Amino acid sequence: MQAETPPNRRREGRRKTRLRPGKLVTEGGEFLCDCTVIERSQSGARIRAFAPVTTLLPEDLFLFEEIESYKHRARIVWASGAELGLVFLAPGFAVDDQERNRIAGRFYAVSD
Repeated sequence: MQAETPPNRRREGRRKTRLRPGKLVTEGGEFLCDCTVIERSQSGARIRAFAPVTTLLPEDLFLFEEIESYKHRARIVWASGAELGLVFLAPGFAVDDQERNRIAGRFYAVSD
């Protein structure tokens, strides 16, 4: 993981998202931290993680977008302070209500 934002090497442009709420989750489904999706494209996102991040973030994780109830398998490709650049490793997929409640239920969540 790099310490600062690398030169723009994106395959496509990202668009602003109006600060959409999200969560970072391990591949095993454990909550890591709340976040905000600042920019997003089909292949990645720029997010801002919220404290407290109680563990070192793994390189591979899931971004759960609360409004759409979508999970994206992702890899951290850069970090600068609380902002992270993620590349999606697979297309996002919808989660069912049970999974949504499991991820968001015990933690702060903004719902639509």
